[in-house]
Amino acid sequence: MATGTRSIRTKLNGILLATTLTALLLAAVALFVLDLRRELGDTEQDLVTQADVIALASAPALAFGDARVAGENLAMLRAKRSVAAAALYDENGVLFASYLPAQGAASVPPRAAGLGVQVQGDWAVAWRPVLSNKERVGTVYLQLRHERLRQALGTVGVLVAIMSASLALALLLSNRLQRKVIDPILDVAEVARKILRGDTGDLRARRSSDDEVGELVDAFNAMLDELARRAHTLEAANEALRTSEMRYQLAVRGSSAGLWDWDIPAGTMFHSPRFKALLGYGEVDFPDRPDAIARILHEEDRPLVRAALRAHLRQRVPYQVECRLRDANGRWRWFFIAGAALWDASGQPFRMAGSMIEVTERKEAERVLQDASRAKDEFIATLAHELRNPLAPIRTGLDILKRDKGNGPASQRARETMERQLSHMIRLIDDLLDISRISSGKIRLDVSRIHLRPVVDSALEVSRPAIVAAGHALEVDLPEDDIQVMGDPTRLAQALGNLLNNAAKYTPPGGGRLALRLRREGDWAVFRVEDNGEGIPAEMMESVFTLFAQVRSTLDRAQGGLGIGLYLVRSLVAMHGGTVTASSPGPGLGSVFTVRLPCLPAQPAASAAQDLPSGAPAAAGGLKILLVDDNVDAADTLALVLEMDGCHTRTVHDGPQALVAAREFAPDVVLLDIGLPGLNGYEVARRLRQDPRFVETVLIAITGWGAAEDRRRAQEAGFDHHLTKPIDLEALRPLLRRRAGAAAAGWPAPTAPPPAAR
Repeated sequence: MATGTRSIRTKLNGILLATTLTALLLAAVALFVLDLRRELGDTEQDLVTQADVIALASAPALAFGDARVAGENLAMLRAKRSVAAAALYDENGVLFASYLPAQGAASVPPRAAGLGVQVQGDWAVAWRPVLSNKERVGTVYLQLRHERLRQALGTVGVLVAIMSASLALALLLSNRLQRKVIDPILDVAEVARKILRGDTGDLRARRSSDDEVGELVDAFNAMLDELARRAHTLEAANEALRTSEMRYQLAVRGSSAGLWDWDIPAGTMFHSPRFKALLGYGEVDFPDRPDAIARILHEEDRPLVRAALRAHLRQRVPYQVECRLRDANGRWRWFFIAGAALWDASGQPFRMAGSMIEVTERKEAERVLQDASRAKDEFIATLAHELRNPLAPIRTGLDILKRDKGNGPASQRARETMERQLSHMIRLIDDLLDISRISSGKIRLDVSRIHLRPVVDSALEVSRPAIVAAGHALEVDLPEDDIQVMGDPTRLAQALGNLLNNAAKYTPPGGGRLALRLRREGDWAVFRVEDNGEGIPAEMMESVFTLFAQVRSTLDRAQGGLGIGLYLVRSLVAMHGGTVTASSPGPGLGSVFTVRLPCLPAQPAASAAQDLPSGAPAAAGGLKILLVDDNVDAADTLALVLEMDGCHTRTVHDGPQALVAAREFAPDVVLLDIGLPGLNGYEVARRLRQDPRFVETVLIAITGWGAAEDRRRAQEAGFDHHLTKPIDLEALRPLLRRRAGAAAAGWPAPTAPPPAAR
């Protein structure tokens, strides 16, 4: 294959010739030198042998001075055509006889020289002693013409001929053998040339051997496959890039996210049309220049935007900033601006692009969350204040009770104060629990057909202490005909009482006038709670019903409560299908809260059903009550109160003792704490219910946990009722009276178990 450069075959032939010729030349030179040395050694040895033979034969002639015999002995050398000259010398080194095969061809030295053999060129000279009876009697001189160099050169010629023939044969054989190695490589080279010329198709080299060359062909073909795959991937990537570019162009033209592209050297900045339309600007009002954004940027946000842009261009930190932009209507709207720049080889930015996304709603939500967080913090501070306030008089009252040994008027006033403060704390905790139940959707209403007048009476009973303590005048205006609704009387009284307490709190002490009015308006029962107190600012007219909301500031609301009362009112009223609204002429002019509830058509009053059986006693005296509480003080004080009511009590303080005391005491009622050592209250209740003696025993859970899940667990364990600590005796006494009434009505008393069960 003719190419502009030497082919691999030519290179291999050159390598073969160079290496083979070098090897042959080295071998020839070595053979020539060895042969020459051997020939010269043979010549020297032959010369010495002939000289020694002449010396041995001529020794008698020299010993007897017979020159003729000596000459004849030398003449015998004529058979050796290589002998050029020969001579015998006496013991004094004087020429005795000589031999010269041809005149003028050579000469003999006139006197004898030192013994030895000397080879120079084609000539060899030997001086050997002539001995007779081991005594030297003369010297032999012998000169030869050996022609060993000519013979060696002839040998070199033969070697050159042999080497030439060997090289030619090796080259022919190499050319034939190279095809198995060279042809696959040439095939690979041809495929590569076709690819370089731009030929397409399934081009592959052909594998013809299983050696390293075959592996090379396989590797080459694998490389072609990988290149084809990468070319396909690159083409797909290019197609995807083109598609992405088209999408980008479409997004730039139609996106509402506010895309922008800043050509820094040219000083132009492109803004997407949708972004301009989002702000209400046209091409004339919002040109594609960097200062277009600066003109509508809020003055307070400009340093922040400049600092973020400078940090990105100089330090390459991410460019992300939130700022306010003015739309065409003059309204400030929040945007999140992000972008990234491109830098040239010298490190200078030359292009920057990014997006602007409106985050006004998120910023408003963050503001609401921040306000809620502040309200929560204020609520926690207020809660701590509200909890500490009643604790102070309670603690002082306890100290008075300790000091007043005679239980006089001071103790009486202390007890009254402690009862009021304790009631306040209980209401506060109950409100918090109700808020939790409402938030989790676990509050339940005991709905029935009820009259609103008893609801009003209950609300007044709850709120009257606060009204009287503040020195307010209260006007109650009720219709002649009672109004009936479907509702929970306890929850409605709680909501109405919260409105009255709220009016009392936000009306300055002394001289305040409060009014509670109830009217039927069509199908609605309408309550109005009016006061002449602080009033409500117009901006807070609706927010007063939100959780933790307060009209007063934190520092001056010492009697303002926790900000949960009105939220609880709205939640409870809404659960009854009603509404509650607030109105006020302004700060300092009082306020009016209006509650609207769907009412029922008027019906004739029915006689109240009696809860207790006929002849049931009005008191719970005579009941045997077992109190189980690990708080010794709580158990003892409650037992003391119950004994003052005529009950028989026994107190224990752990679970195992409760089981023993129940078997010994046979109580009618068990007031059982849940968190007990040894066995908890749930396990004690289950074991009591498994005993036939306590099937009719009333089990009442007394615990600090009042969630719906706690009540459910208590019911599953066998409790009849669930009361939260501190126990309200007004809630406990009806349960005891009911149990006493059932016993009086002839309910079967627990019978003693058989002996095996004891």
